[in-house]
Amino acid sequence: MFNRTKKNDDIDINQDVSQLADTLDDLLKSYGSKTKDEVDGARSRAEALLKETRAKLNGGQSRVTQVAKDAGDQVDTFVRDNPWHGVGIGAAVGIVIGALIATTTASRH
Repeated sequence: MFNRTKKNDDIDINQDVSQLADTLDDLLKSYGSKTKDEVDGARSRAEALLKETRAKLNGGQSRVTQVAKDAGDQVDTFVRDNPWHGVGIGAAVGIVIGALIATTTASRH
């Protein structure tokens, strides 16, 4: 019913964060033992990786938003095409919530 995104995006982001952490670790270790050029190179790589990772993380949030909108659109279409199904589902949910509230209030007294 719903379109799902691939888990590969999560794996890619995890790999990017891991690579960023490794680069930052190299940068911190290089301050005491390497030349200025090597430190500057490590710093440049770390900055570039940080920008890429931030861009991918922000892209991930927009994908989640888009998936949620698509799901909402599909639910809306289903309810418009099958209004009595929507009424039945709404009634069932109302009964369940009412029963939960009734048992919760009954147990307090």
